[in-house]
This record gives sequence, C-alpha cells and structure tokens, in this order.
Amino acid sequence: MVRTVHHHRGIVLTLVAAAGLAVLVTASVDHVSAQDAGRPAGATYAGKAFTFNEVVPGVYHAVGTGALAVGCNASVIVNADDVIVVDTNLSPGAAWALREELKSLTPKPVRYVVNTHWHWDHAHGNQIYGPDVTVIGHEYTRARLAAGDSMKGRSYEMFITTGLPARIADLKAKLAAAPAADKASLASQLAIAETQLAGSKVLVPAPPTLTFTDHLTLVRGGREIRLLYLGRAHTGGDIVVFLPKERLVITGDLLVEGTSYIGDGFTAEWPATLEKLRALDFDTTLPGHGAVFRGKAKIDHFIAYLRDFRRQAEALHTAGVPAEAAAAKMDMRAHATNYPALTTPGVLWHGVARVYEELEGTAR
Repeated sequence: MVRTVHHHRGIVLTLVAAAGLAVLVTASVDHVSAQDAGRPAGATYAGKAFTFNEVVPGVYHAVGTGALAVGCNASVIVNADDVIVVDTNLSPGAAWALREELKSLTPKPVRYVVNTHWHWDHAHGNQIYGPDVTVIGHEYTRARLAAGDSMKGRSYEMFITTGLPARIADLKAKLAAAPAADKASLASQLAIAETQLAGSKVLVPAPPTLTFTDHLTLVRGGREIRLLYLGRAHTGGDIVVFLPKERLVITGDLLVEGTSYIGDGFTAEWPATLEKLRALDFDTTLPGHGAVFRGKAKIDHFIAYLRDFRRQAEALHTAGVPAEAAAAKMDMRAHATNYPALTTPGVLWHGVARVYEELEGTAR
C-alpha cells in the first residue's frame, strides 16, 4: 500500500515488500544504432557505459566507463521487489543506458528515482522514466528544474552550451592533423562528444513528481531508506540518502572525493550542513563524483577548504577585485595534502562569483 504525499514537512512514506537481494555486479550492451531497442538520441555506444560496484549487498555505485558521457556517478539500491536509482546522469541517453544495463544486474523494475540536487549532470536523465516511476527530490530542486535553470547558468554554459561544441571542434582539428597512431583514440573521443551533443538536443528537464522539505523515509522490504535535507550547501536543495542499517550515505555533490563545484553553493552555510552530515551514524560514502570512501575525515578536509575559500574571496571582494581577477589571485595550495590536484594558484571563477553573490545578497 502506498500513501502519496506532496509538499509536507517531515512526512514518512512507508512502502513494505518481501525480502530478497540481487548480487550481480557487471552488465553490458552491444553497439547498436540510436533507433534500435527504443534508444533515445545520445545513447549510441560500444560495450558498457557503467560499472556497478557493489558496496554492501544490494547497493551499488554506478560509475561511468568512459564509453558514454554520463556526468556523475549514480547509485542503485536493489530492494525486495523494486529498484531505486539515485541521480539520472547528464542526459536521457545516459539514463537509458543505466536502466538497460541494470537488466543484467536484476530483473526488478525501477520504481523510484531520487535527485540529490538540480544540476544538469545529476538530473537530466529524469525524462526517460514514465508515470510508473516516482521521481523524488527537494522542493527547491523541483522549482529549479521546473524553471529551466538546469539548462542555463555558469556550469551549463562552460560544459555544454559553449564548452561541448568547442570541444568537438578541437577534437576534429586534432584528428585531422594527428599521426595514424593517435587517430583511433581521438576518433573515439570525438564520437563520445558528438553523442553527448545529440543527447543534449532532445533534453526536456523533468522535475521531481514527489517533493519534501525536511525528510522522507521509504521502507522497501526490510530496507529503510531515509532522504534527508540537512541544510543549504552545494545548492539550496541538496539531499542525502541515508541507509542506517547499512551505515552508508549517498551524498550527491554535498561531499565528494575531491572538492565540489562551488558555483551554485552557499559557502557560509555549507560547513554547518557538513557538521549535520557528520552526526549521522555512517562509515561509507557514495559520492556523486569520485570513488567510494570510508570514514569522516573528508568532512574535516572540505570544511577547512570551504572556510579558506570564502575567507580569501571575501577579502578580495572587500578590496574591490572583480571575480575573474580574484579567481586568479586565490591560492588553495595549503590544502594540497588532502587535494593533490591543487598544484598551482588560481581557482575556477564561478566559485568566487558565487561568494560575491552571497556577500551582495543576490544568491538564490
């Protein structure tokens, strides 16, 4: 029996099913045209698009293989009678690939999709799921997707609107000039980029159909799945998927293996939200980017990074330095022990611009 709930604070949705788990960890599809097997545009690829890494029985971290642009990691929770997919990647094609490859993991249907937040690389596959699938997210996430915000802004412009055609043009030029030994690799990269572009052209953002503001709990068979809003962080509507019995969390981009994108964040509040995450009883994190990790040390690392990032950006704002110039001046190398990629001064200007918006009261 299902109780349907919309826009109520602290609602518990309880769905009970029988016990049972699937155990397979890999899947594959053959290369066919985008018209075969009902594939959407942007879903043509060879081999496997995802590797399903089983973290605990029935819970998988779905990581892209590189055969298809997928954007983020997804997570898959196989329950007694159904499947929950957390995040739908960057396109209908990527979401379709995940759903199809899941058929080799389990015959159980996907009945629930969870959006950890509204960003394009996590929610642009929602549209492949029909009315028999409930898409769950925070009210803020629904509002941003419904407004079309996932198809504009700094990040989408950098990676898709301007960035993807520029990447395709660059790969074509390199392929034309490349020695024979390098052509196969470049041709593969070009095909993947062109497939991604084709997928972006059929995109229609699909907001969650079930929303909440504080928390919502699903009980599927013997598994309890808590969806928690802990506060503003990477966006204004990040949610964490917490499995208390399994002692794991699925964090989207609130906490990742490296440093999260700050361009839509709330840096003044993010550390406090991470402290609320720390208070949960878990020891394993499935992040939206990067590998699964254990323990809570990365919470400390990222809080320190965020506070330093905001301190430096605030000082430059006070000095009247424009955001792009300020980004070149910032130096986060003090955190290189925890984030080895920080080898040179300078940061992505998007994050600095966001701090400026927070300071000026225009962040939303």
